[in-house]
Amino acid sequence: MSTVLASILIEAATRVGAPIVKQLLEQHVGGTAGEIGGMIIDAIAGKAGVAPDDLPSMPAKDLEAAVAAVEAETPELVAAWVVQQREANRLMLAELDKSESWWTWAWRPAWMWFLGFLFLFRLVLVPIADAILGSEIAAAVDLPTMMTLTAWFMGLYMGGHTLKDLAVKWTARS
Repeated sequence: MSTVLASILIEAATRVGAPIVKQLLEQHVGGTAGEIGGMIIDAIAGKAGVAPDDLPSMPAKDLEAAVAAVEAETPELVAAWVVQQREANRLMLAELDKSESWWTWAWRPAWMWFLGFLFLFRLVLVPIADAILGSEIAAAVDLPTMMTLTAWFMGLYMGGHTLKDLAVKWTARS
């Protein structure tokens, strides 16, 4: 989202007296909160009948009319966004509240913490101990093995569904 487009839309919202649209654009365009701002901009573009990138080149009168039309629908847009966020939160909590056995999901955070500890141990604590004691402990802790463990974890945790999807698509082709 360009700042030019945001400033043009905020100015148009000010001119037509659309305080809700103006406030949402000022507070929620860009960054992590940009989703609602993006929804507002998409709605303005939809009312104007152009792509969001073409909004800056529109005549001011048409742009103001689109902003005014969206102002009337903004409460519904915000309500829909809140429902969407509530549902996303519910789904994330459902992941934690599974009725399955704890070990079916606990391996992921356990491995994350374990790998984090291993790298902290090898890259921070062991060199400090080596420097203080004048020892060679770091040479005994194998970094390639740690990287292999990390790669296996990432493959299982992040790549499992990707491989499953690829297998399904591959079998569907034949």
